[in-house]
Amino acid sequence: MSRAALYIVSTPIGNLDDSSKRMLEILADADVIAAEDTRRAGQLLSRYGIKARKLISYYDQVEKQKAPEIVARMLEEELRVALISDAGTPCVSDPGFRLVAAAREKGVPVIPVPGASALLALVAASGLPSDRFMFIGFLPSKVKSLIEEVESWPATRSSIIFFESAKRIAKSLETISSVLPEAQVCIGRELTKTYEEIHTSSIEDMVIWVREHTSLKGEVAVMCCCPDPKPMSNEDIVKIALKAFKQGNSIKDVLGQLKGSGISRSDLYTLLLETKKSLEEG
Repeated sequence: MSRAALYIVSTPIGNLDDSSKRMLEILADADVIAAEDTRRAGQLLSRYGIKARKLISYYDQVEKQKAPEIVARMLEEELRVALISDAGTPCVSDPGFRLVAAAREKGVPVIPVPGASALLALVAASGLPSDRFMFIGFLPSKVKSLIEEVESWPATRSSIIFFESAKRIAKSLETISSVLPEAQVCIGRELTKTYEEIHTSSIEDMVIWVREHTSLKGEVAVMCCCPDPKPMSNEDIVKIALKAFKQGNSIKDVLGQLKGSGISRSDLYTLLLETKKSLEEG
């Protein structure tokens, strides 16, 4: 049986004391360490006196090309490869999913080594509803696309988590405020580091806080709790349904179109049945 294996290794997001014993053992034992930034990886390895057998660069721009090449070498030479990102868990808004997919396609075991995650650290410390949340990576840079993205959040009925650059966070929050003025937001910066800050407030107060906060650098993690969407009136639903039915849409089609109506699926289905029946009866 081949000893080839791909380890997805979580590394500290700031505080190196968050390094796990297992993480250190895997990195020390790996034949190859594929790192998003070899300089950052070198600092981590040096801290613990680990001398990598082979350290290679693996980042977004080269992932598509390198993934199949690495997997081919893993199989041919029976290599154990450890994938690490700049910080935190690989494949979460970081390169890696193509390598994982290529490994699985060729039957190479993929083994997660859990650890630090800015995403989960923020969720745990936010004080916002965390029973249901959706991570969306980085926000769209164009205003129109951002507005469309934010408008879709209430229908998810979940808290939304994203990463944003310090340079863009103020404008992004202003856009969110214009669409969801009742939202509650938590921002985490320098998580696990000496000057860690986790601040939770209304979106209105958060816009002011960020504008007055001159020390924001790098990336910040943000969690947004959206207000529940207000239920549509039966009159509005009937109006939309009638138009859709006249265009040849089925009840199933209209159910999908109105999934964010704010009323239960069973009640919506009953209303659509009655509406379709009244239309057919003229």
